[in-house]
Amino acid sequence: MKVAIASFEFEGNTLSSQLHRREDFARKLFAEGDAILPAIEHRDLAITGGAEVLRGAGLEVVPILVAHGGSGGRVEDAFYRDIRDRILAGIEAARPLVGVFLALHGAMISEEENDPEGEILVRVRALVGPYVPIAASLDLHAHVTPQMVAAADVLVGYETYPHEDAHGTGRRAAEILVGAIQGRLRPVTRLRRIDALVPVAGGATSGDTPMAAVRRSARKAEREGRVLSASYFPVQPWMDIADIGIAGVAVANCDPAAAEAVAEEIVREIWDRRREFEIPCLSPDEAVRKALASPFRRVLISDAPDCVGGGAPGDAPAVLAALLGQATDAPSAVLVVDPAAAAAARAAGVGARLRTKVGAGIDPRFHSPVEVDAVVESLHPGTFTYAGGISAGTPGNMGVTAVLRAGQLRIVVPTYATYEYGDEQYRAAGIDIGNCRIAVLKNPMNFRTLLDDETTWLMVDGPGPTTPRLQSIDWRIKRRPFWPCDDLPEPSFLGDTPL
Repeated sequence: MKVAIASFEFEGNTLSSQLHRREDFARKLFAEGDAILPAIEHRDLAITGGAEVLRGAGLEVVPILVAHGGSGGRVEDAFYRDIRDRILAGIEAARPLVGVFLALHGAMISEEENDPEGEILVRVRALVGPYVPIAASLDLHAHVTPQMVAAADVLVGYETYPHEDAHGTGRRAAEILVGAIQGRLRPVTRLRRIDALVPVAGGATSGDTPMAAVRRSARKAEREGRVLSASYFPVQPWMDIADIGIAGVAVANCDPAAAEAVAEEIVREIWDRRREFEIPCLSPDEAVRKALASPFRRVLISDAPDCVGGGAPGDAPAVLAALLGQATDAPSAVLVVDPAAAAAARAAGVGARLRTKVGAGIDPRFHSPVEVDAVVESLHPGTFTYAGGISAGTPGNMGVTAVLRAGQLRIVVPTYATYEYGDEQYRAAGIDIGNCRIAVLKNPMNFRTLLDDETTWLMVDGPGPTTPRLQSIDWRIKRRPFWPCDDLPEPSFLGDTPL
């Protein structure tokens, strides 16, 4: 009674110039075979939750491979094919199997392949045959394709954004898989997609938000027993791919009509609420000016166009320039990834006066570097452990990280970009943003976990790989018309016919 498990997770972005290779995954999480279970134990990962459920059901878990690459542009083809083939070889060697569990992101892209997860699932299906159930967990921002649905029996997406339920999602997907293995369930999965995109910044799943309402509807369909699982996928919108769109996915027990009905209800509700996803944004100068005038003790500025968690390199210096121009007398902190500046600070040493350029060194398409005259306040190894979210318990590595000080402004300069959940990067650099008047976070959502009664936030718009204004993107492949670039009266379905 063996079940193979594997995880291959990466979120792509066609607007990003980055190419991610083996070393980029190795800095985050990479393990094979017997090293996997110790590596994922006590971590809030989807594969951890899935493995717990499978072992709890008395099944033998056969770990194949775990590779987490975070977010970026595309994955190098040679690396993608190698990991794909290692997963397939591991599954082949483990046969006979009673099931397969995969923890995937769902929006990976490689240099030549726009649906890697679909290809992996199809190849796994070819290996195990039509009767071995396959389940996969997906990120809420997955680009779910008909190929993925055709190959898998079960697809279950994260429920929350900010992402806080990766572990729970793995458990939910595995519970349905166990039911299928034991013969109690015959899961069928259906997909409906509409030709529309919504800004990520408006996609919070708690409070009085449009996605919170969709979340409640999905859970209601499950409570009523209409489906085993209902998932909503507002999708990672920074992918210029012809068939990308908002998706609803439902898994039902022996009832394809029910699954399709719920999947369509999900996308129609997102469509009906599409205008509610827009978030007011400011220019960097406006955001700093408004932050300084705010009655709140602390203001968090979201540098949304340079979101590392969405695929940007974290090297945009636009907000840094605004802070240097207006706020060096206010206790503030900003982070800009720049390997060259970090190396220059290290060479100069703590206490040295350093005049250097910061920013726009990884991706110079959107900004120019900013001249900084500062003191090297401190140097750090840049290592930390995530305190929450999808990476809770896993290590982060910014590489050599310098803190430059200009007046009361601290500029954190890491060597490598890292996904932001809370304030882990600042704490790793010895900075408590609770003492700041202004702190800049390079994400459009997760910073909200840091809000309290004394803290408010502002969001920046502008050019970048993760610009919040989707209408400003030069769409070259994505078919028109589609919302929000075109104001359509009714949703246009992408033709995902029942399977």
